[in-house]
Amino acid sequence: MSKIDDLIKECISPDGTVLNLRDKFVGLRGAIELAGKPQLANVKELILPGIMCLDEGAEALAASSHLTNLEMINLNHNDIGDDGAIAIANSTNFPKLTSISMFGNVIGDAGAKAFADSAHSKKLVKLDLYKNQFTPAGLKLLTESTNLKNCEELEFYRE
Repeated sequence: MSKIDDLIKECISPDGTVLNLRDKFVGLRGAIELAGKPQLANVKELILPGIMCLDEGAEALAASSHLTNLEMINLNHNDIGDDGAIAIANSTNFPKLTSISMFGNVIGDAGAKAFADSAHSKKLVKLDLYKNQFTPAGLKLLTESTNLKNCEELEFYRE
């Protein structure tokens, strides 16, 4: 059994719908391994702040066929930049996703544009991009996006 298998067993809710790995340093390799785990099939809430998954880990999660029931993902403080944000924004593997939190990463204007332009953003109720690195142009894209007009919680303070 791998470290990731142990963490899933230890940190998943009894009903298998919430996986909270907050501050469990799994790193890039761990995030990629996590994305391939069939045990995630019933997970609705994936809480991963501070695991240091980087862009590649976010991309692996976005590509995972095991996260189709996901409703909420928290990827705060993971050094995720534009590539990871673009992957999450455009993932077709999250048909039920309504809440994304990517607070305190390094997402720039390209990542902001991905969320603003993605048709998947239409179903978002919450998008937290607070403390990232986009410019006023990125903020404008987010605030003027017709895809985000129904988003009840759009957080994006830049600095």
